[in-house]
Amino acid sequence: MKKLGGAVSRYPPRLSGEIVTKNAQAKSEVFTRALKELAQSRVPYRVLSFPAREKTAEEVSRETGFPLAQVVKTLLVQGASKKYYLALCPGDRQVNLKVLAKILNEKVVEMAQREDVSKVTGYFIGGVSPLGTHRPLPVIMEDSILSMPEISISAGQWGCQAILNPADLRDHLGNRVTIASFVQALDSPK
Repeated sequence: MKKLGGAVSRYPPRLSGEIVTKNAQAKSEVFTRALKELAQSRVPYRVLSFPAREKTAEEVSRETGFPLAQVVKTLLVQGASKKYYLALCPGDRQVNLKVLAKILNEKVVEMAQREDVSKVTGYFIGGVSPLGTHRPLPVIMEDSILSMPEISISAGQWGCQAILNPADLRDHLGNRVTIASFVQALDSPK
């Protein structure tokens, strides 16, 4: 993404770790645990930042012009075993918890308690990333994400997104990631 005067082009041609903002002030110092992990692992990425108010996938799409389907939500879920997982879900979809439970061999899977999100991940709701968590957590990635040319994930801070190739993310996560189909249309019956 190239910054032109005070404006920002919507789709940059390359992934380089370059930081661009929607507002006039550059955030050249934005460097979160998630971005540090990407940089240290030499995973190609770029950063989009904007002033966040709602902290939703819809806001990310609206503020950056990035397609909602390619804005990937990172959701903390907990199984009946009390084990935590990070579910990666396209922004225009929602997790089907019953399907996810079957995939994870859990009797039940539920969204984690709000107060547990920052304790377990080190991030606040609306800024959870699958990278740079307090401790490595198992990740389950919706398989349709891999068909996208690039995705936007939270960089671990409100209004800060890492843009990268989904296959690069999968490869970086390695044996921590499971690829499966577990999402449904928004507002579908569970």
